[in-house]
Amino acid sequence: MRKFAFILSMLLLVPIAAAVALPFLVPVGAIVAEVERQVEAMTGRALTIKGRVDLSYFPSIAVTADEVHFEGIRQGEDLLAVKQLAVRLRLMPLLRGKAEVEKFVLTEPVIDLTVDRQGKPNWDVSLDGSPVPADHPSPGFIGELSLAEVEVVDGRLRYNDLRTGMVREATQVDISLSLPDLDGAMLIEASGLLNGTPLSLDLGIDPARPLLSGGSAGMALRVAGAGAGLDVKGQVQRQGSAPLTLSGDLSLTVSSLADLIMAATGTVPSDLPINDLTLTGTLSGTPARLALAGLSAKAGDLSANGTLSVKLDGMRPALGGSLSLPRLELDRYLPAPAASDPAAPAPEVGPAGWSKERIDLSALKTADLDLTLQLAGLVLKGVEAGATTLTLKLTDGRLNAGLADTPLFGGMLGGKMTLDAGRQALSLTVQANARGVQAEPLLTRFGGSDRLSGAMDGAIDIRTAGANQQELVGGLNGTGTVLFRNGAVKGINLAQIVRTAIGQGVNEPPQTDFAEMGGAFTLTDGIAATEDFHLLAPLLRVTGKGNVNLPSKRVDMRLSPRLVASLEGQGTIHADLDGVTVPVRVRGPFDNLSWTPDLSSAARAALKDPKKAREQLEKLKTKDGAKDVLKGLLGKKP
Repeated sequence: MRKFAFILSMLLLVPIAAAVALPFLVPVGAIVAEVERQVEAMTGRALTIKGRVDLSYFPSIAVTADEVHFEGIRQGEDLLAVKQLAVRLRLMPLLRGKAEVEKFVLTEPVIDLTVDRQGKPNWDVSLDGSPVPADHPSPGFIGELSLAEVEVVDGRLRYNDLRTGMVREATQVDISLSLPDLDGAMLIEASGLLNGTPLSLDLGIDPARPLLSGGSAGMALRVAGAGAGLDVKGQVQRQGSAPLTLSGDLSLTVSSLADLIMAATGTVPSDLPINDLTLTGTLSGTPARLALAGLSAKAGDLSANGTLSVKLDGMRPALGGSLSLPRLELDRYLPAPAASDPAAPAPEVGPAGWSKERIDLSALKTADLDLTLQLAGLVLKGVEAGATTLTLKLTDGRLNAGLADTPLFGGMLGGKMTLDAGRQALSLTVQANARGVQAEPLLTRFGGSDRLSGAMDGAIDIRTAGANQQELVGGLNGTGTVLFRNGAVKGINLAQIVRTAIGQGVNEPPQTDFAEMGGAFTLTDGIAATEDFHLLAPLLRVTGKGNVNLPSKRVDMRLSPRLVASLEGQGTIHADLDGVTVPVRVRGPFDNLSWTPDLSSAARAALKDPKKAREQLEKLKTKDGAKDVLKGLLGKKP
């Protein structure tokens, strides 16, 4: 923006210099042509004055120019277009090296700030011509400056990033500036509409000289509007050609987050769980890169402490920092379920009920993020998790999230996730691990099922891509392992199924207790397949294989329960492979599974070796305590 200020100074000082040097000697048209030539030579951009130009030299130097245009990027809007530019300076002070501006008014200026698809901003005048040095001096005949009436009337400022499609616009901009002399205070008052929301700004810098020649000055800034108020009190400083820096105490009060989001983004936010915010801290940096230390924030009854930083000179605004938060009750901040609109068209779904509605994650490309959150604890749906660390890094629509090992349901849960918004479809990868997590409360709270209990160990490494829910489920690929210890499968008693199949059924609770259950699986295009499923329980061993088809929400598994003489629940299953076996077939949709004995397989096994089957029964009878064991297993005396 220093270069942009240089351009404006040329609009003011070049015609003044020409007027002083060539009074009454050169026609107005020649002066205008010389001004246009010099500005283009310095910046590489064309300055065009399309309207009338009036010059006068006594008692003041006055220049009025209509339809002044300064070129932007090729085949784009002008960087600056002014309906009328009016300047009036006192003549005698100017001859002594002091510029006393009686009047400087821009009427209906339009400033169009554009970033092209290659990331080049149109306000960088070094793009199309010779670079303008950052420490380029003002014309030497100006030693002092005094501004009396400086105004912008009904201006418009537009920012357009062609890479991301982000557009922001301020309209009805009015600005007034007062500067009696460089050793006094410079006061700026501005007002306008940002995306239709009224905003006002008041800025005071005292003294003003350090802005031009270097040094430090006091600063007071107040921005109000959109349900928010921002105050900064501190200092501004310039050293040589370095960018202007500022430091001071910042205070932000927001009474309506919805209004603030509307003003900043131009979009109306949905219902927000909180609507007020207060923030304080120590601000430092340049206007393009700011840091906030000693941050203390409060939103509703949620508080946070730490540091934040914001960068505005990249392709996208970037927010970073580290925050410490107390125990969060997230249920209070989750949006209420949206009421269904009977008049709205039903969302398109596939045959198995997976949604085909496109998932829009374009919001991830509007800003970058590098944030670390230290959480004292979480409560979600009545479930409490212990202290943990959450890292979030968002770059160009690609979000990397990491969760440190977190106490949850008596165990530990951790992992990382990558979500990429992409151009045509999103992609997702998840790596997670669990140790000793109690399955029943986890599934009850988040899966709506209480049919499985036990301590769970597991790990997954999966990935998928797609534009909607159906494509994401159908694109699941990866691997995983899961193992449950000392639990039960409720709703089915595999031992009873086997006993019923051999004519020894009794009424027992529909529950299969186990000491260990699990296996490894492979995901291929949404189908999870396992070859080594196993369950170990007293008097029962189960092995199995098959698949779970997630896109169609169907199961096809073959389990092989074995009644054995061993009362040990854990250990190798190979010692019991010659037990009495009746396979069980599990098939059907998720919400209506059928569990049926595979009698044909059992009969074939018995016909192959009937002697072996009888030997197994005899082994059960002769083992220590076998009579009682057999009674419990078969429900009566053999």
